[in-house]
Amino acid sequence: MTRTDSAAGAERSVGENRTGRTAGAVLSVHRADDPVGLELWTEAWRRTGEGDIFAHPDYVRAVALEGEHPTCAVMSFADGTEIYYPFIVRPISSDAAGNALDEELWDLYTPLVYGGPMGRCASASEIDEFWTAMRAWAQEHRIVSEIIRFTPVRRNRLPYPGTLREQAPHIVVDLGLLSEDDIIARLHKSVRRRYRKARDAGLTIRMVPDESGIDDFVLLHTETMIRAGAHQKFHVDADFLRLIHRAVPGQALYVFACEDGVPQSAEMMVFRDGSSYAYLAGTLTAALSGNSTTYAAVAAMLAARERGSNEHVLAGGVTNTVDDKLLHFKRGFTRDGDRTYYTGEQVFLVEDYERLCAPAGVSQEQTGFFPAYRARSRAEDGHAVPGEQAESASVGEDVLR
Repeated sequence: MTRTDSAAGAERSVGENRTGRTAGAVLSVHRADDPVGLELWTEAWRRTGEGDIFAHPDYVRAVALEGEHPTCAVMSFADGTEIYYPFIVRPISSDAAGNALDEELWDLYTPLVYGGPMGRCASASEIDEFWTAMRAWAQEHRIVSEIIRFTPVRRNRLPYPGTLREQAPHIVVDLGLLSEDDIIARLHKSVRRRYRKARDAGLTIRMVPDESGIDDFVLLHTETMIRAGAHQKFHVDADFLRLIHRAVPGQALYVFACEDGVPQSAEMMVFRDGSSYAYLAGTLTAALSGNSTTYAAVAAMLAARERGSNEHVLAGGVTNTVDDKLLHFKRGFTRDGDRTYYTGEQVFLVEDYERLCAPAGVSQEQTGFFPAYRARSRAEDGHAVPGEQAESASVGEDVLR
């Protein structure tokens, strides 16, 4: 494999914009802090990103923490096929026992909510070729491991050579050719009752597809996050929401449940090719007993159907357990909605991984956490436990009342 720099002055320690060739294919790795790399990344997203906001360079940059490096690997094949993989490279500052490192080591992760390589037309051999090149790049740049949160929509997952670890399920509402009446009929009895009570009480639905809905939504979401005691990283502000609208114009929608024209509850949806995601939500504390949360969530499902979504993803619970209260609430919105949710785990530098874990004698099996060398600091560095549905803190913790 030959490599040449594509950007002068980039930091080699975390992987500059570089290009490698293997059997006629080209692997390019782009850093967002390089203007040329960012432009190439954005162009690749337009070609292969499938309209996915979670894979958009502006989104990945916005959710990266200080000291981390938003990065994207793109492999182009002679037949025009492309594999696109955005991720965040983060420094490893200490080993499993908290001892500071005197060397530069890194690992990578995919930001919330879902991630992993994309490329629907890629063959098995092309995927293998991508991972061969990706592993070589990671080893060259001292990247120890990776953790991926894969979408529960099976058709949007590529085969993975690492360990697929099954977590608690996520909920997916299959819309297909269902009518509005079909969707309502598939609600669990208690959810259908709450929906009808809200409707009969005179609540109305207002849908806003643009930035004019931001202020009302932030008000509801912020009150919800404060009430839930959610980590600060789950709070969102107007600037972040404007970024989403500008990155994927027309692919975000606010669904407000209103009383006398005043928003009581809201759900923010984002759309990807053929799918929709219940991304963020919020409810006024004073409205918790008024069924507005259910009314907004059902209205969002109906809006997804109108927009042509094949499935509407509700994500999972908070605790990564099958009896999680939020997961139970979400199960009420459809029949047979449980979908397998995987995290992907891969070690690129085995000796370094074992050396980082050794001081505390920890392993994945003991901690339930990957990478195991981060188990001690997971509550301190702002990273959720892989598989723990921390994103659900922003998808409707208001139901935990």
